[in-house]
Amino acid sequence: MVQNFYRIVAIVNQIILHAFQDTMLKTTSIADNSAANRLLKLWAVRYLPDLTSFSQQGDQFPAADLIDTASPAGRTKTIETVKRVLSISCEVAGIEATSLYSYIPNIVQLSETRRIAQSANQVYEQVLNIYSQHQPPNHFLKFIDSSPDLFARLAMPFFVLPAITRLAESLEPTLLSLQQEYLQSDDPRAIGFLTSQFHFTTREITKQLNPYEQVLLMPYFRFVEEQVCIPWQRVCAAASGHLTNSPMFALVEALLPRCHEIAERTYYRAVQDYPNHRSRQGELNHPVVARSTLRDLIMVQGYLWLSLLEENLSPIEQELLPLCVMVFPSVGVKWELVQHMLHLLIEETIAQVSTAQKQLLLPYARSLKELFGNGKVNF
Repeated sequence: MVQNFYRIVAIVNQIILHAFQDTMLKTTSIADNSAANRLLKLWAVRYLPDLTSFSQQGDQFPAADLIDTASPAGRTKTIETVKRVLSISCEVAGIEATSLYSYIPNIVQLSETRRIAQSANQVYEQVLNIYSQHQPPNHFLKFIDSSPDLFARLAMPFFVLPAITRLAESLEPTLLSLQQEYLQSDDPRAIGFLTSQFHFTTREITKQLNPYEQVLLMPYFRFVEEQVCIPWQRVCAAASGHLTNSPMFALVEALLPRCHEIAERTYYRAVQDYPNHRSRQGELNHPVVARSTLRDLIMVQGYLWLSLLEENLSPIEQELLPLCVMVFPSVGVKWELVQHMLHLLIEETIAQVSTAQKQLLLPYARSLKELFGNGKVNF
């Protein structure tokens, strides 16, 4: 297994600098057709507020607090709170990311850290601007405090992120510029620094928010983190080449809403199998590690779906594999664990589809696992 890993590294090192020019965020145009629009709606639904924590507390559902926080005045207050801590949060995140990747010689100098923090600051400023323009929910919803399910059904349309493509397009120039900062590094492992910058910044900001503010603003922050490393736009763009009755499109359309569930089931199984694993970020069951691991598992699914819709393995072979090989072992994630989680992810994904869809998925699943160096696969 170790020899197989180093064989992969040797191959990847030959193509890594070229490959990373085409990874992660790309300028993407999405055609206006039925297939693409259906996936766009599913993509947007990923960023609905998670109200389950309130309904599980056993107390009266805080509908009034949520509506007040989502009102123009409430959003203004939230934005003021974030702006007070934004600069320092970005700087702290940059320092922490630098520490995490300190094994890379001269990954960023102090002046670069500050410049990158300023660029990240601009991204969050744009997010706050969009958040301020969000349509407020109807005031009467604050009186629905006895039925969380009813509140969710009536209020959720007001909590959906604005047109997902507009949000992506508004952030794209700044994100591309920030990404370029890392692509200029002599060591391609520095690309992992970018997701860490946003991950740590979001964590620092949310510490200053009350639970209602966290629930409403977190979808925007999660969108930014995912926009950096998960090819959602490209998946939607690839869907435009299919009819809505295409078996491959139907497969991806069925899996996309379940991606978080698949990631969670995979993660919890991995924690049971590797209870003592510890990376540079901490133990596998640590909340911070859990969140980043779930994001990474969703990223793998995104690249798998992109390959399915494009009907080739290039996104996995030329983008996902180099990223994983260079970043995960570098931050102390054992390659054995990466392979094991990939195996679990494939199992959980296959369990979600019909027999006919399984036949479409299996060739790509086998190739995905083989590319990650696990040899022959038996399902």
